[in-house]
Amino acid sequence: QEEEFSVADAIGGPRGIIESVLPTLLFVVLFVSTRSVMIAAVTATAVVAVLLIARLVQRQSIGTVLGGLVGAALGAVLAIRSGEGSDFYWPGIVTNAVALLVLLISLALRRPLVGLVVALLDPRVKDWAEDPEARRVYTRATLLFVLLYAAKLAVQVPLLLTGQVAALGAAKIAMGLPAFAVIVYLVWLMHRGLLARRERG
Repeated sequence: QEEEFSVADAIGGPRGIIESVLPTLLFVVLFVSTRSVMIAAVTATAVVAVLLIARLVQRQSIGTVLGGLVGAALGAVLAIRSGEGSDFYWPGIVTNAVALLVLLISLALRRPLVGLVVALLDPRVKDWAEDPEARRVYTRATLLFVLLYAAKLAVQVPLLLTGQVAALGAAKIAMGLPAFAVIVYLVWLMHRGLLARRERG
């Protein structure tokens, strides 16, 4: 509902960046330098656990960090069991695939997911489903996220299957918060444009 777009708010501020990037960065650096799946996977998981504990101590929301801990722990188990560093990224790949599927289903049901989420955040568009223009706007906005997750899978799955651990880590970081912030900014512009047209009409 803000009049100006905040990149910091969109990506969770400096803390959000650290919590998102640090586990993957540590895994890549440690795996490349030590060639030890055990050291890299356990360290990355431990770091997420510390971040989670810090949030609990400060009585802050743990939703995203908890999800990160589950993903890191599952990835660590898979990588350690197989001995393949690339298996650490399987949970993230599956998460992207599920997100893409949910987005596509919402479009097929003519209830684009972005419209549902935005209506929860901004009551001014709670009637979006009955407004053809709003439905079109949020359909296009949802398609932007479809493109994002489809691009993630198109780039990261081949790297995963060929065992390109360092390249996969770099792709995950680059296509994570930076790409998400760009998409959220575009969606915000579309939402603001819709509100402006409603006010004029």
